[in-house]
Amino acid sequence: MKIDRAALDEIRRHAEAGYPHEICGLLVAVKGASVISETRPIRNTVVDRARDRYELDPIEYIRAQKECDERGLDVLGYYHSHPDHPAKASSTDAQRSWAGASYLIVSCVNGRCVDQNSFRAERDGGPLRREELIVA
Repeated sequence: MKIDRAALDEIRRHAEAGYPHEICGLLVAVKGASVISETRPIRNTVVDRARDRYELDPIEYIRAQKECDERGLDVLGYYHSHPDHPAKASSTDAQRSWAGASYLIVSCVNGRCVDQNSFRAERDGGPLRREELIVA
């Protein structure tokens, strides 16, 4: 997956601001392009386990998708943080994945982002395979 430095920096700032809870959002590109150039933060609706779970707010997700469609943008994947855990896909991440989507995971330790990795779903429900992350 290729991502603009500015988009990655936005994700890292979002993760640090949301620490110690998981944050989440959309990875967005110009229609037909393969470089993530924008992000759309989406509220995490999980309250009781927000340190290790996330769920995209469905209303915000639909609004963001509609706005992307109107602006000629594609949602190529999703991002979320792992507070005080490695930037590795969990079994829960794999089970909730959609075929062909990229999943960027950012690790934040003590409120600071320390690592990030990208994964791609081979089919709905995983498995998730690590993919090269290129920062442009």
